[in-house]
Amino acid sequence: MVDLTEKTLGIKRVFEGRALTLDVAEIELPNGRRSVREFVRHRGAAVVLGERPDGQWVLVHQYRRAVEETLLEFVAGCLEEGESTEAGAAREMEEESGYQVLSLTRIGTIVPCPGYSEERLHLFHAAISQEPQAPRPDFDENLVVTVMSAEEIDTAVDSGIMIDAKSIAAWLMWRRKKAAALL
Repeated sequence: MVDLTEKTLGIKRVFEGRALTLDVAEIELPNGRRSVREFVRHRGAAVVLGERPDGQWVLVHQYRRAVEETLLEFVAGCLEEGESTEAGAAREMEEESGYQVLSLTRIGTIVPCPGYSEERLHLFHAAISQEPQAPRPDFDENLVVTVMSAEEIDTAVDSGIMIDAKSIAAWLMWRRKKAAALL
């Protein structure tokens, strides 16, 4: 395979916020030309497909300011500094939905926007409690917990009701893994 690695000549931090930072890098391409890359630095997040013992799935409706829409999503959230992906997944499920995680299975990892972000999303299936406790969302989160069947989720994906890429990717990867396990 051809080496397409870009050499970093310098990096300038142009923004540092609570959830992400923005850097601008001067780079040298493999052919010797120089260019600039702008990219978001993000500590990563966990996405959790929570399945109750009755086979129902726990999702949330959440308003997303960047797209100015309320989206249907699986539970997800940023990892805390030094937190394992598993601990982050369990914490997010309990905080956002109130459901206790009984066991976790790793589905995989995706890079949702590699053109401008280093963020990695760690995808999990969680066997969760049948009944929730009181959710404890972050002070700036406004969520509505939603319980759906697998068929309802498939319909939401197929009809365009669910447009959140991380949720769709996690769901489809889980469905493929389950189908492969049945073969």
